[in-house]
Amino acid sequence: MINLTAALIQKNLKPALILEEPTDKLILPYILKHACSQAAEIKAFLSEKSKEFGSKKVQETLRDAGIEKCFFRSQNVLGWLNSGQSL
Repeated sequence: MINLTAALIQKNLKPALILEEPTDKLILPYILKHACSQAAEIKAFLSEKSKEFGSKKVQETLRDAGIEKCFFRSQNVLGWLNSGQSL
């Protein structure tokens, strides 16, 4: 669990501004913090919100945090995991 702190929100406020929905703005800083804290791990992102999280700005922000692969359908994640492909 990632603790909610004012410092965390403030640090990641700029990336959160690229999203419109308040819930997405709140969750993005935690996604980025978690991704950055797991630098050595292969990271992928799954969300059904392709419109919000599929934008070029959001994709760049996720990549900057070390998330190289984004999926918007769970079928695609399962296919990727079963294929044994790396990022």
